[in-house]
Amino acid sequence: MGLNAQPCGSAVAAQRVATSPGYSPRALQISRHCSSLGCIMLGSADDPGCDRTGSVEHLRVPVSRGRTMHVTVFGPTTGLPTVALHGLGGSTEQNLPALAAIAEHYHLRTYAIDLPNHGRSSPVRLFEFGVRHFSDLIVETVRALNIETVVLFGHSFGGQLAALLAEHLPPDSVQAIFVNPAIGQPWDRKLRLCWRRPWLFVKLLEELGYNDGNVERGEVYHAGLLLRSLRDLMLDRHLRPYRRLQVTLALLRSCDTASILERLTQRGVTPVIIHGQLDRSIPATDGVHFVDGFHDWLHEASGPQTLLAALNPVFRVAFPGR
Repeated sequence: MGLNAQPCGSAVAAQRVATSPGYSPRALQISRHCSSLGCIMLGSADDPGCDRTGSVEHLRVPVSRGRTMHVTVFGPTTGLPTVALHGLGGSTEQNLPALAAIAEHYHLRTYAIDLPNHGRSSPVRLFEFGVRHFSDLIVETVRALNIETVVLFGHSFGGQLAALLAEHLPPDSVQAIFVNPAIGQPWDRKLRLCWRRPWLFVKLLEELGYNDGNVERGEVYHAGLLLRSLRDLMLDRHLRPYRRLQVTLALLRSCDTASILERLTQRGVTPVIIHGQLDRSIPATDGVHFVDGFHDWLHEASGPQTLLAALNPVFRVAFPGR
């Protein structure tokens, strides 16, 4: 979804970041925009220069080694601080309609972070291929924002990174929401099997592309679709091949994600996991809430309504702490 951004005069969140401990206000690069999020009302009285039909702020947050992380901020300024992470090869823009829907419904001030190597965020270092290299930059970003995170939201690989971020936050004040997360014992078993039989990685990539229109097609069709996808990935200007290789290896080498969930449970954090029951690429772990969809159901036109329908029975009116 294009943002069609225009200059905006709000400095509420920017001032909060610029005065965070350990960072010089002069070093913070801030660009502020207003943009439309359809008919969803996200403005606030603290943002007099913005159109209330959808105030979106863009921040460049400095982290270690001179790098910056891009953060898209939206939702009521008095809302519960929420950190949102997209998946591998994805973008904040893909998740915006769904994130905006729950921001309005549950009164969330959302900080959607472009993952390292993605979008407008800096990459990890040249020879870094571990999931911790990516999660560490996310942790640095949240600390620089100087917000008391209440809600964590992560899709796919972003769900695994959100779980690692949760380990650095007070357990009694965090509500985690994972959508089709790459985490749990079934996912670990699948990865270990793929490493023993590497040709199964090709099948995993095919499964990521399944949808209502092609799931019943034959193997020849899916092989051709995969080849076309690989060509498009090589030509993707937003995620260059080597940077994509780094994040892909980080995901595929992380074969003990069940221990992450176990540590969260031991700390008293019980994530809400929503999973598309038709997702064949990432198997569901125990205790999930199923919805009708494939791996990328969140990005579909019905994604916002499906997400709200899945969350409402769990949270009723508001998230814990509100």
